Amino acid sequence: MRHELLLLMCLLCWGSCLARCRDEPARECEAICNANGGNCSIRALVLLPNDEGYEASLHRVLPILKVAEQQIRATALIPPYIDFEWLASDIKCDASLGVIRAMDGIIKQCAQVIFGPVCDYSLAAVSRITKYFNSEGTPLITVGGSTYDFEQKKTDCGDEFYMLLRTGMLSFESISELTINVMKQHNWSHSIFYYERDGQRNVAGLHTCFLMMKSLGRQMRNENMTFSQYPLEPNNTNRTEEMRREIGNKHSMDSLIRATGNCQQQR
Repeated sequence: MRHELLLLMCLLCWGSCLARCRDEPARECEAICNANGGNCSIRALVLLPNDEGYEASLHRVLPILKVAEQQIRATALIPPYIDFEWLASDIKCDASLGVIRAMDGIIKQCAQVIFGPVCDYSLAAVSRITKYFNSEGTPLITVGGSTYDFEQKKTDCGDEFYMLLRTGMLSFESISELTINVMKQHNWSHSIFYYERDGQRNVAGLHTCFLMMKSLGRQMRNENMTFSQYPLEPNNTNRTEEMRREIGNKHSMDSLIRATGNCQQQR
């Protein structure tokens, strides 16, 4: 259902998401149908890694998009004479390659909408420039974009990710809110988080856990909560020593003093 909704939103965007962020004459290929009303086609550029090590890969996502197309046709959401062209491109979860593939898709293949990227660095690089693609901008639809930057306002050309449409159900911001609410319920205000910098790379690419920590730290500081973080050293089997060294006397004594104070107040 989610991918069906993506396609539907994509179709609706042509009537409502007109960026016009630069004065650029429209090319003939930007229209869904030609001047005579024939050869109607929606060219959708799919920018994902062709690597099954990622949750959202071309191998996994393309069949789902085609099933969604079948469902849309079965429910007559689009006229039967309109075809879909799925223009798949392997960007290897690389930001620079993502920009090159996006430009090739717009200039050489005249894509009218972009699906992906999902990896955050690639998504940031591509979605910053889609408002200048084609004469009225090119909608970019993704289930990625988990960091707080992608949740900022997108209502005019001055906004960084103006043509970006996020459809994911979960973000680092919402995970952070859950973590903070749990801490508040237990009257915890001081924390140190251990994480693997490249953990969960299969979800959002390079530095997924690091980006999650940035979002969490930002929200905790807004709540006047003490936040510390420590990236675990790769291939280190002695995690106990790491924790002992990083927590040290400061974090452990602060926690002990607060716990003792709370006990005295309860008495």
